[in-house]
Amino acid sequence: VYLEAIGTVTPVYTASITSEVMGMVTQVHYKEGQLVRHGQTLIALDTRPYQAQLLQAQGALERDTNILAEAKMDLQRYQDAWAKNSIPKQTLDDQEKIVLQDEGTVKNDQGTVKYEEVQVAFCHITSPITGRVGLRLVDPGNVVQSTGTTILAVITQLQPITVIFTVAEDSLAQVEARARALISRRLT
Repeated sequence: VYLEAIGTVTPVYTASITSEVMGMVTQVHYKEGQLVRHGQTLIALDTRPYQAQLLQAQGALERDTNILAEAKMDLQRYQDAWAKNSIPKQTLDDQEKIVLQDEGTVKNDQGTVKYEEVQVAFCHITSPITGRVGLRLVDPGNVVQSTGTTILAVITQLQPITVIFTVAEDSLAQVEARARALISRRLT
């Protein structure tokens, strides 16, 4: 059945890619009109500032982990001394609270390390869908902002894709019959 009609091809998904972090573009890994796959690297940003912050966070975590270990050793000594009635209960209680404070500091440091790892990962911008990439909107040397207002690339999904068109009501019965035949053939 052939019917002429004006229609619109509409992708199921279109992704406008923006940066989560601020930085200088070091590499663009796509060409205009290229087919890209889900997870494929599109743009690389300079990771050096974020790597430095990650290193600082890891250093703070290491320092505070050792402070916590020292506080736990002191707590064990105080518990042993308390068992022999060698120190007042307040000294033991104070040391228990110091250990809890240090545990909180270590958890905070762990969160900072995780955050900085995510920032480093955001420097590698990947495709969230499989599709065709549009115009090249950035070049190496450009500085991108993390405000989300600068679009770095637009990816349009091609499969599946929808076509919207109108058909005269007089022709609808022919189209439905043919569509049912195609569907039943696929199911068997």
